[in-house]
Amino acid sequence: MMIKGVHIHGMKGAQRSLKRQKKAFAKLGLPGAKEFFHGTINIDTSPFEYTIVKYDFLFRDVKHKSFPRKRIEDFGFIEILELVHNNIRYEKWGYLYVPHKSPHFNTHNMFEMVGPELRYFERNGIFEIKINEGRLKIRNNNGSRL
Repeated sequence: MMIKGVHIHGMKGAQRSLKRQKKAFAKLGLPGAKEFFHGTINIDTSPFEYTIVKYDFLFRDVKHKSFPRKRIEDFGFIEILELVHNNIRYEKWGYLYVPHKSPHFNTHNMFEMVGPELRYFERNGIFEIKINEGRLKIRNNNGSRL
């Protein structure tokens, strides 16, 4: 399944917390977690909206230090098989990142992505994201399914 979207600016919260969270993800066995950049890339998929059907990794009741206190939270990850940005193709780049206490959790036209730092990152640039079939249901906000 291919998803296309545009980078949008986030709230900068992940820059503080992901640095600490990735240690917990690595201990839980999430492949590549140690190489995560300390921040997320937010992608707007408008006018398309999505519903998560299945995670590749789901960690419940993760204890982590998040600014300014310790938290317990659920995190879901959907593996990105291929990422295309700025005419550069990245194989198995990272994950769609779904922290369940995030203000974005119920925003159905935006994804947060985590992975290694991207070379030649273009703010407000276009991203194409390939994930496994059956992970999301995507529909146009007029109700038609894709």
